[in-house]
Amino acid sequence: MTAPSQPILDEPTRSFVQRCLSAGLVDINDIKKVVVSLQADDPAITAKRLAEGLIGAGLLTHWQANKLLAGKSKGFYLGSYRLLRPLGKGGMGVVYLGEHHVMKRLMALKIMPPESVADKRRADRFREEARASAQLDHPNIVRAYDFAEAGGKLYIVMEYIDGIDLQHAVRRDGVMSVPLALDAIRQATCGLAHAHDRGVIHRDIKPSNLMLRSDGVVKVSDMGLARVSWMGIDEQSTNNRLLGTADFVAPEQAINSKSVDARADIYSLGCTLYYLLTGQAPFSGSTIAQRLAKHQTAAPPDVRLIQPDCPTAVAELVMRMMAKRPEDRPKSAAELLVQFERLSGILGSETAAAKKLGQIAPAGEKVMDESFYQATIDDSSLSSDGAVPIATEVTEIDFDSLPPVDLGISGSSPKPAAVSTANPSNLTKPKSNDTNPRSGDSNQMLLLGIGLTVAIAALILVMGMTAYTIMRPQDTPPPRIKSLEDGKGGHVIVVN
Repeated sequence: MTAPSQPILDEPTRSFVQRCLSAGLVDINDIKKVVVSLQADDPAITAKRLAEGLIGAGLLTHWQANKLLAGKSKGFYLGSYRLLRPLGKGGMGVVYLGEHHVMKRLMALKIMPPESVADKRRADRFREEARASAQLDHPNIVRAYDFAEAGGKLYIVMEYIDGIDLQHAVRRDGVMSVPLALDAIRQATCGLAHAHDRGVIHRDIKPSNLMLRSDGVVKVSDMGLARVSWMGIDEQSTNNRLLGTADFVAPEQAINSKSVDARADIYSLGCTLYYLLTGQAPFSGSTIAQRLAKHQTAAPPDVRLIQPDCPTAVAELVMRMMAKRPEDRPKSAAELLVQFERLSGILGSETAAAKKLGQIAPAGEKVMDESFYQATIDDSSLSSDGAVPIATEVTEIDFDSLPPVDLGISGSSPKPAAVSTANPSNLTKPKSNDTNPRSGDSNQMLLLGIGLTVAIAALILVMGMTAYTIMRPQDTPPPRIKSLEDGKGGHVIVVN
């Protein structure tokens, strides 16, 4: 009596596969191909090893795999978008990288926190952010494309920026050179000039809200605190709450955020420029109240105290942008752009500066706050709300028949098929049903013989032409005849 064969996958690994299928992330046939590839190296397959194989094959992201390994089979879709990983969080929501399930287009999805949806004031503010963003269409502003609701979640579909925000860039790489910092702020000023012309005041300009794309383009992001003059937003409940970030907020905004104009954004731009050049906020303090007090009373710091090589004209412009009284600052973003134009000798050509900014490496899947990352792993509340068809339950997983896979094995040293490729279509495909297993080798030998024959014929032709060129008789030039006088009235004929 033969003993029953051992299952290919143990129970924890089969449960992992079932979650992959129930989540609607991976097809069973793709999983089988990865299993065969992994078995070529080691027959023992664990859930973690299979997850690594699926990541290597480009079928799962690290975040998706960690969520599945944590026992989750929900929370991978929002509306029509498949969630790939969290990008970050802010006061108004969490941002995920999502891929449209039909168009395969990458977008950033800003999702309002569930505890805020029940708050009518915050929900209205979130909608107003979407409307304000929709009015802005400029190369230096992150574009908003859609506002939607799914599974009780409100979210904004925004342009995805493959790059890094300026705060993380400085923390990772150190302070920027003067030309690069000036170009980054100049680009942000271009975007703000567009917003100000349409009655939108950002009110939260800071390094982390300036996104540097991989091609060197800087984009202003996060309109969550924007004041829109034509919307009549009710901010009565915010009278005793700071709108903005303490390290970069204008003095008048800390007192009354409802009455600020474009010059408040210019002050925050000055603080941001100071940060890019020095690596620190302009005013220090152990508490928010201390830093706000210095914004109100302390003189704008001189960049040259930290960076002595900073040109005087640049240091003076930073201090003017950070003037305590709004009337002492540049009156508008347009006027500030004129100031940058006057510094063109320092700034250099815009193309060259943008090219150097583009050399700053993107953040990639940067390390984020561990508690926030874990919260996204535990969250199963996100839902496609029927926009994406997902299998509700998978009862049978058949691994008894695995597809044949061409592993490229030669001799007696087996090698696993490559599963680290980022393209799932690069997984090795099943062999075709050839009746003669040697027919492929015979065809290759025939093609090799034909190619060799053509190469030899071409070589003989070239050698023959070369020999003819060397050995052919040279053309004899015609004789040259000259007629000269002999001094006695006669002529002498000379032939060369």
